[in-house]
Amino acid sequence: MKRSMTTFALLMALIAAPLAAKVIGRVNGFPITDREANDFLKVVTKGKLKYHQIRPKDKKDVIKRIAVDSLLVGLAKKELSRKERNQVLVNYWLSKKIEKIKITDAEAEKAYDANRKFFKGPDGKILPFEKVKPAIIVSLKQKKYVAQLMDRATITMGKKVIQSPKKGKKSSKPSKTKAKPFKGKTKTYTVKSGNTLSGIAHKYHITVKQLREMNGMSEKATLKIGQKLKVPAK
Repeated sequence: MKRSMTTFALLMALIAAPLAAKVIGRVNGFPITDREANDFLKVVTKGKLKYHQIRPKDKKDVIKRIAVDSLLVGLAKKELSRKERNQVLVNYWLSKKIEKIKITDAEAEKAYDANRKFFKGPDGKILPFEKVKPAIIVSLKQKKYVAQLMDRATITMGKKVIQSPKKGKKSSKPSKTKAKPFKGKTKTYTVKSGNTLSGIAHKYHITVKQLREMNGMSEKATLKIGQKLKVPAK
């Protein structure tokens, strides 16, 4: 029988308060319960068998196969503080919730430009945008989702409500004002390591949208070192 316990199941076993379950074995002193055995058998037998229904020889095999999870959970509970265990659960839950949150390249580049000095490699040099883009996007997704949660949250102090869920704001809708296309004289700029669209746009006093339109770039397009761009001639 092949082992098939999900990461989420492991996390729930780590965080959740123990329920009544019969101890059927131990691994390095940590208990192995019939509940864990039944969860395992539910997967491998498609719900046809439970632990008390299988032969003694098969029971030994099941205990050996689920021992690794019991050992990991036992060690984690022993060595991690409650705060650390809660953080593990929060991080996993949050990673699932932010999957559908959208972050544009422009938002990521803006965050990169604002925090450029923090993105340094082992040699002390600032890392290029493309290297840190994935981490920036995850961070922005988390911030956006948490902000959404807090906008809908009710906070009380005793019996007094000190924050109510925010109602829909008219100002939250995107502005209908369209950025005017740049019509002045242009020159050629060669993209260098560390350049971002937002950084170049800021340097030449135009918007990222104007810069994209000047160069026929889609919103998903990214910069490449050596790429030639049209920019306003100063």
